[in-house]
Amino acid sequence: MKQYLHFQVVAATVIFLVFNACTKEADPNSPLYSQNDARRQIVQVVAASVATGFNSLFEETYTDSLQRTGFCRDFTHSALFMDDESGDVFIESLSGVSIANPFHPELEGLPSIENTDADGKKIVVEMIDIVESTGYGFLEYNFANPASGLVETKTTFVTMIPVADWYAGSGYYHTGDFPLLTATDVNKMVVKEAVTAFAKGLGAIFETQVTDSLQGVELMRTMLRHIRFFDNRSGYFYVIDFRGYNVVQPPDPSIQGTYEWDIQDSRGNYLVRELVETSQNGGGYYSYYWMDYSTQQEKLKTAYVEQIPGMDYLLGSGIYGVE
Repeated sequence: MKQYLHFQVVAATVIFLVFNACTKEADPNSPLYSQNDARRQIVQVVAASVATGFNSLFEETYTDSLQRTGFCRDFTHSALFMDDESGDVFIESLSGVSIANPFHPELEGLPSIENTDADGKKIVVEMIDIVESTGYGFLEYNFANPASGLVETKTTFVTMIPVADWYAGSGYYHTGDFPLLTATDVNKMVVKEAVTAFAKGLGAIFETQVTDSLQGVELMRTMLRHIRFFDNRSGYFYVIDFRGYNVVQPPDPSIQGTYEWDIQDSRGNYLVRELVETSQNGGGYYSYYWMDYSTQQEKLKTAYVEQIPGMDYLLGSGIYGVE
């Protein structure tokens, strides 16, 4: 029991303090990366961010298992990512029961402990072993790809949701290595896919779980508060409403609720207006100068923003030092 309690503390520390960066800040002199490298980084960031956000909400808002289960299913069923929506996040219990399975909802609530891959490897048993021993990690196995109908190599990242004794996971099927990517390319892909997943998930939550705007704002602030990624913790999610108010700004909560429609960066860019316009036009990248909270220095930031479906909010995240 003491060992398990110690693990819970360690796992929580890993998720909130250490495991906040799966990729490095953009470095023009860094080596090139394969497509599989990029997908590996993406699923790690998305799953870790979901686990961190869920853990925060489960501590403060959703305190019983039925509430948590409903929230998980509503969020993950919509939070699909990658261009072909082949990316998802699943939730499992440490006892080997499926909590949320976006691609196979008929399996939710059923035991999964005996699930095996094409070679008979007990993949759920191994996932549980990973999160119970180290808090998070990758597992590689051979599994039928529903897109191709073929057995292919798959890599899945799993990470603990300590307060619930659950874990979150996300995986990808291996693809060709080319074209090769720079670190900047990979990081831009990471923020794009993470924003896409969270925007879709939050849109579903606003439809099913939120009864008024104040509740929705508090939910987003709680969920996004502790999420950080990249080695220097410079990655985070922010929310701006279409009237120009800052809704969620985790590194600097003091500016939440402030009116920013007319603010300009140091180069005269009306950044909030441009971010809103970009999100209203289907989402995309926009560059501006902003404080890098990890260094307390202003840097050029390239953000990816999308509208939260059904809401007059944009969700964004970005990387620093990229034209």
